[in-house]
Amino acid sequence: MPEPILEASALTKDFGALRAVHLSLAVDAGELRCLIGPNGAGKSTFFRILTGGMRPSSGTVRFRGRDITGWPAFRIARLGISIKFQVASVLEELSVFENLHLAAEFRFGNREGRRRASEMLEVVGLQERAADSATWLSHGEKQWLEIGMASVGEPSLILLDEPTAGMTVEEVKKTVRLLKRLNEMATVIVVEHDMNFIRMIARRVTVMHQGEVFAEGSMEEIEVNEGVRDIYLGKGAHYAIRR
Repeated sequence: MPEPILEASALTKDFGALRAVHLSLAVDAGELRCLIGPNGAGKSTFFRILTGGMRPSSGTVRFRGRDITGWPAFRIARLGISIKFQVASVLEELSVFENLHLAAEFRFGNREGRRRASEMLEVVGLQERAADSATWLSHGEKQWLEIGMASVGEPSLILLDEPTAGMTVEEVKKTVRLLKRLNEMATVIVVEHDMNFIRMIARRVTVMHQGEVFAEGSMEEIEVNEGVRDIYLGKGAHYAIRR
């Protein structure tokens, strides 16, 4: 069998007496994996460890067979892992194109970066806003811009933390199409709370609870899992996860 593109083994992160993360997880190349769980389940902490924003207390992270545990963020980014955080952090004083160009230039240099930024404008559907200052974008457009910024450097693995938070129904549908297109180019892991969105994109779902992997499977399997319903809805719940 091919080696997973990402493998976390006995990974832990402690904050004093609190163990925020304690898990093992493998993701195959080409997957679009959804990572769900209630607030405080350790999802964002796990992402920070993967991208070098936080050092684990123990365990290992391997990317494409290489041990990257504890590497600084810039080395992990150069290796091919990119992240979009929940709150958009575009440079609002720059134009849409300039934001994408800046992100692409980090990997490809000025000339090639400009070409790839132009291509990404089409992918994220912001061609008509290219010259506009990012500050004038709607909430959804800023999210798409940052997804483009995370993707324009052609990473092998893209991590997206709640990419549809605050979006309208139509914006969510557009984001579904965008992520499916990006998944043709890279492995994608999405942290989300919107179960309707998860249903539209999920192939395999990992449920986290109290820092651990609680369940894995298809969305259909997860929705009928009584333990998962208890996590989200409390003991004695007798209906599937709905949002």
